[in-house]
Parts: sequence; C-alpha cells; structure tokens
Amino acid sequence: MKTIKNKLGAAIVFLGLAGGLPAAAADGSAGTDRDVEKKVYEKVSEDENVSADFAVDRSLGRAWVEVAAAPWLDQRQWAVIARKDLKGLYYDPDRKALIYQNGANEAICAEDWNFLLSTSLKSTGNCDLLVSSATRNLDDGFTVNKEPVTTVTFVAHNAMPARTASVSMGEVDIIVVTPEK
Repeated sequence: MKTIKNKLGAAIVFLGLAGGLPAAAADGSAGTDRDVEKKVYEKVSEDENVSADFAVDRSLGRAWVEVAAAPWLDQRQWAVIARKDLKGLYYDPDRKALIYQNGANEAICAEDWNFLLSTSLKSTGNCDLLVSSATRNLDDGFTVNKEPVTTVTFVAHNAMPARTASVSMGEVDIIVVTPEK
C-alpha cells in the first residue's frame, strides 16, 4: 500500500511538472518585447567576487541597486563599493513594493516580507540583477592587453500597464476672472 501511494504521488508530481512546462516555455520571459535591460554598473576588477542587490529607503520611497565586492580569498569582508540609481526604480509605500516603471509599463521587482521584527525585500522574479565577467582587449596603440571587466545588468520581465492613482478632486468652485476696464 505504501509503494502504491509513493508511485501515485510521484505520478501526480510528474504530471504537474509536465503540464507546467509547455506554459513556461510559451511564456518565454526572456527576450519579450516587454523586457527591459539596462547596464547599471561596470568596473575593471581583479580577483573580486561581485554581487548586486536591491536596497530601499521606505520612508523616502527611494530605491537603488547596491553593488558589493569581496576578494576571492576572504569573502567574509563584503564591502559596498557602489550605490547606483536606476531611473524608474522606486519604492511604493502604499503597495509595500519595489517597482520599476518604464513609460506606461511597470514591473513589481520585490515586495516587503516581514519576519520576526525585521522587514526585508522578497523577490517576485520579475526583475533580475545579472552579474557577468568578461575579458576585453585594451589597445593603447602599441600593445594589446586584456583586462577583466565585471558588469551588473538590470533586467525587468513581465511588465504590465502601470497602475494609475485615483485622486478625488472634491468639490470645486468655479472662479471666473474678468479683466478690469
């Protein structure tokens, strides 16, 4: 009886995963016309492990990308080396969310998550901070040298039409101004 339950459970999990694969493949979050890619940070880096995260000031409604680096040998000492402002990235205190707005579209990048007595950001999967390293050629006119470059790229997926705020005007008196003769 126990093996039948295990096989039945495995079959249900397999069917659930198999049913979700075509939908995930059809979604194609990478490369859609609503994706936005922006280079946030680029630096020549030697022997550094670089990471990037979102940071917010909830009271001011501000958000930015924080880039930190640590030497490969001693990763206990992370140091913030850059705070990069990204146009369109802000914190909405009403929705308690980090939002990237690009024109008439917006993507909710992260939402507030409370655990014990602290509040942090929980990713929604709509925005990525991709850290990549490459070697580029540096030609000074006499020799060609190679230099390692680390780049942080912001990618927003699944942008939806931006939510508009409904503002009540209340009662308005009509005031007519006439020129004096």
